Amino acid sequence: MATAAAAAELPPPRCRAHRRGRRRPVARWVVVAAAANANDAGTKRDRDLAERARAQKTTYAAVERAWRDGGALDGANDDAVERTVRRTLQLAKHFERLRFQQEVALGKYGEGVVLPASHSDPIWLASRLRVLSRLTRVAPEELPAMVEIVGADLLAVSPAKVMRVVVALKDLLPIADASSMIAAEPELLVVADERVILYSGMDAMQTLRGMDIPEPCVRLLLAEEPGLMLGKGGLVRLDQIREQAETHAENLRSICDGVRDDEPLDVNAQRWFTNFFCGYY
Repeated sequence: MATAAAAAELPPPRCRAHRRGRRRPVARWVVVAAAANANDAGTKRDRDLAERARAQKTTYAAVERAWRDGGALDGANDDAVERTVRRTLQLAKHFERLRFQQEVALGKYGEGVVLPASHSDPIWLASRLRVLSRLTRVAPEELPAMVEIVGADLLAVSPAKVMRVVVALKDLLPIADASSMIAAEPELLVVADERVILYSGMDAMQTLRGMDIPEPCVRLLLAEEPGLMLGKGGLVRLDQIREQAETHAENLRSICDGVRDDEPLDVNAQRWFTNFFCGYY
């Protein structure tokens, strides 16, 4: 009887499903350890981000100093300085990716050329672009885009070569702004022979004169579209200019009335001419 009474007082047996669903209490030290690990991971991530931000700030300051050496940024406002530095950093990233692709091609196919590591160094790029800016009088913020157009060959142009190109442009168009022409057509700096600029420019001017375009307009068109010296646009572009000259022949004579061949057009005439004729760039 005692055994039966004791058995009656025992709790009813739990079913297997209940035993499977029963959760064990999690030890406190496990929770604390997980939280500590999460905090450590977050702290490490924050430290990495902070370190990266400090490195970027240091590189930014070094690139700006490299541009300021020699006075390339003298007189530039804060926005122009920021654009110049950021575009230089972007150019360095561009060359870094290009070098990686060249290394892969060289390793895979055993051929090709890999640019020097200096091309992905923004400080080195700033020092090279600074020299080009001082020689050509092109705004520093425009130089990185010119390198992306022409390629790494522009970084290898010697100061003597730059000066010969500038002299050739001034001989061809004495009253034109050589820096604007170079900024519009940076490939002028990498022509094989500077005499090509003079001879090709004279040929282009003669072609434009044959379209009954007055001399002041011929000179202005070549200054605004220096690519005509290099054959940019080809016959299609020349046909466009010829069609415009025929359509606006009366206006061309009107804006050049009383203007000598070696004189520039007035501001309003230049604005009208560039709006109707200079659309290549």
